[in-house]
Amino acid sequence: MNMYALPRAAQTARRCVFFALVTAATLGPAPAARAEDAAVTNDAQPASVTNAEAAVGAQADEKVVKGVSFMERLQQGGYTMFFLLFASVVAVTFSIERAVHLRRKAVYPDGLAEQADELWSRRRYDDIYALCDRYPSTLATIIRAFVRHRNCPSSELSVLAGDIAGRDMRAHLQKAYPIAVAATVSPLLGLFGMVIGMIEAFEIVAIAGSLGDASLLAGSISKALVTTAAGLVIAIPALSAYHFFKSRTNSLAMGLEGVVNELLSTWFMDKADDTAERARQ
Repeated sequence: MNMYALPRAAQTARRCVFFALVTAATLGPAPAARAEDAAVTNDAQPASVTNAEAAVGAQADEKVVKGVSFMERLQQGGYTMFFLLFASVVAVTFSIERAVHLRRKAVYPDGLAEQADELWSRRRYDDIYALCDRYPSTLATIIRAFVRHRNCPSSELSVLAGDIAGRDMRAHLQKAYPIAVAATVSPLLGLFGMVIGMIEAFEIVAIAGSLGDASLLAGSISKALVTTAAGLVIAIPALSAYHFFKSRTNSLAMGLEGVVNELLSTWFMDKADDTAERARQ
């Protein structure tokens, strides 16, 4: 055996042991040991920090469950909500006024034409005036005009009745016009609030720069969405109410036209036909 073999083998063994120790020191402890150390570190954290985080999480969960109140929604909309609130008050007020006053008894009450026809056949013209005073309406105004101008031709009386009826029906439509205005303006106000909210959002983005915090945009985006939704909530019922009252007015006008034509033909046209027949005889 070579006498230099054993010293060389011993040197090689010492080098392997040295490299093994250096590698173990570089890699650190085993994963199990690191997990145990992390658990010990977490256990060593103060209890107050854990309790504070739990309280914050509980408050956030409670807010999500309860939601945002109505007043908070109005506050999110900003100053535009005041104008939307005014538009809603206008729409509701005139809708109630039309629902109360736009009725059949305000245009042609039941029984008025029959009673007036009976008094006309008896030539009791003063009683017809008193009857019209008891039933204030568009038909009463037309009947009073018929009695006052009973010696005029039927063609002129027809034009007079049309003028009276048209004026009153236009007045009824004019009283419903503010509802249409509120229905038209409300979406525009909502759009205006949305534009203001988006402008504020972009300003915040420009100021924040590269912070990247999405919560900074929450207020401006809420204003944009709340005002738009409020405008639509006001406009949809208001527009529906306006078209309902407009249709109701047209229906009452058609009914009034039928009643007036019946009285006109009975009181004047039939009389003119009888007079012409007697003249021919």
